[in-house]
Amino acid sequence: MSICAQDIIQEKDSISIYQDINDLSKKNHFSRFIYKLLFRESALKVENLIPVPTKKHENGVGEHQEGKIIRNITIETLDPFGFSVSNVQKKPKRKLENFGNAVHIKTKEITIRNIMLFKKYDKLDSKLLQESERLIRSQRYVREVDIVAIDIPNSVDSVDVTIRALDSWTLIPTGSLSSNESSVKITERNILGFGHLISGNIKNRFNTNESAVYGQYSINNIKNTYIKLDLDYANEYNNDSRRSININRPFYSVIAKNAGGVFFENRMQTEQFPVDDLLNPQVISYDLQEYWYGRAFKINSKSNPNRYFNNLVLALTYNQKNFGRQPDVVLDPSLYFSKEKNWVGMIGFSKQKFYQDTFLFNFEIEEDIPYGENIALIIGHQEKNSTSRMYSGISVSYGKKFKMGYFSGVAEWGSFYNSGSTEQTTFKLGLNYFSPLLHVGSWRFRQFIKPTFICGNNRDTSFKDRLNLLESDGLPGFNSRLNGVQKWSVSFQTQSYIPGSWYGFRFSPYCNATLGSIAGENALLSSKVYSKFSIGALINNDFLVFNSFQISFSYYPTIPFEGDNIMKINSFENNNLTLYDFQLSKPAYIRYE
Repeated sequence: MSICAQDIIQEKDSISIYQDINDLSKKNHFSRFIYKLLFRESALKVENLIPVPTKKHENGVGEHQEGKIIRNITIETLDPFGFSVSNVQKKPKRKLENFGNAVHIKTKEITIRNIMLFKKYDKLDSKLLQESERLIRSQRYVREVDIVAIDIPNSVDSVDVTIRALDSWTLIPTGSLSSNESSVKITERNILGFGHLISGNIKNRFNTNESAVYGQYSINNIKNTYIKLDLDYANEYNNDSRRSININRPFYSVIAKNAGGVFFENRMQTEQFPVDDLLNPQVISYDLQEYWYGRAFKINSKSNPNRYFNNLVLALTYNQKNFGRQPDVVLDPSLYFSKEKNWVGMIGFSKQKFYQDTFLFNFEIEEDIPYGENIALIIGHQEKNSTSRMYSGISVSYGKKFKMGYFSGVAEWGSFYNSGSTEQTTFKLGLNYFSPLLHVGSWRFRQFIKPTFICGNNRDTSFKDRLNLLESDGLPGFNSRLNGVQKWSVSFQTQSYIPGSWYGFRFSPYCNATLGSIAGENALLSSKVYSKFSIGALINNDFLVFNSFQISFSYYPTIPFEGDNIMKINSFENNNLTLYDFQLSKPAYIRYE
């Protein structure tokens, strides 16, 4: 980050405003108390406002250390305010920073140790240290991490390893507001420093005065097994409900050999069946159970210098859904809502790598960007409505960083077979691009582009077997009443990272334009194009104790069945630009959404 005289002048102008506030606060004890509650006195120095350029992380293992015995492992977790993983001398100096750290519960040493892929007395393997660092960094409660091997004086065969992890502030309130609904959500991502997550969400509809409550509890890693436990609870609108438990061990890393899981869900939901121009509500209830297992085999281990990154994966899934309450046959003539059993197998090749970059989804934080290639063949069998049918599918993905930016693409096809004919065929194509970090003076920018296309053929006649623009590959905020069998969407997002400050405020604004269209059997390109336009920003202030907050506004020219010129206010949670992880997992039919 370049620092020029203009930046210094701008910071001095900001300081003058807050210095005036500081002087006024000295009139009495109460005003001084309020000032100390809201503002940081130590920020009234230009040197504290000019950001220090982020130093590119270097591998903490030397060639001469490779293969030596790890004698000791020292783990230090740091509170989120005023500390640095790269500068051991940096300490919090502000009273309110110390207060924030005092009320924060640091990540436990055992929590970090459970993520590590190496232990005491192992031979040092730089690949395992790098992968451990990535896994720790992927935890939402850790902001930065540094793992370094240290030579031991007078020892030729041993080293010590130090781990320094900087915590994130993990109590996250979010919310949204529209003309007909409000939502408030609170999430704590690191309960008591053990890495557990608890989340609660309350929604309210203004027109019906209904409320909905959602809760989640998650354990990301049970005793270094990488087994994850998710408990979900919901009492939704219309007295709908959901209860689920998910015990899952994914292919958490390219070195993982075994994966699998079990999932149970009980659900009651009100489906709105279209009858002419009206909607007929019907209560549906079902129980779902699912089991899966996968095994990864390393290939090309001798010839491939990145020996951990090539895997042959075999996996199998079994699930069954039993209905307690079904709709009237008149409303569901194809018996879409009926008991079914599925076996789904997969054989695939996975090549996954990562590179590090900053200023992507976070401001000035090192992130791990996946790339590589996948190909998976899917074979399945379904029993439903006294009918047995086979399934086959293929999924291919590729991603790589080029000089002109990062590209990735996914192509998928799958179909059932019944009496020699294809049924419920799905074809999907998705691309993802983001530019290199662009500099305009001292400003930074990235451009994101994500187009998708989905097409179905010979789909079930049920309205549930239809596409809509509500999902992430669409226009978030739409309703599901607008549907079809094929759709396209494209999202353009310009993300900026602005240097310096304006009266102490630092901005990372973005603008987003998302377009999409949906059609039945008719030509997709001639269908009406819908759109969503959003602006938002991550806002920081060096003077304020709670120095980070977020906001975004979305404008919809029209939403079918709702109206025109609709505005929605949301927390900044942009999920439609997430990257493919190039890791094979639980086998499933190609998703039609």
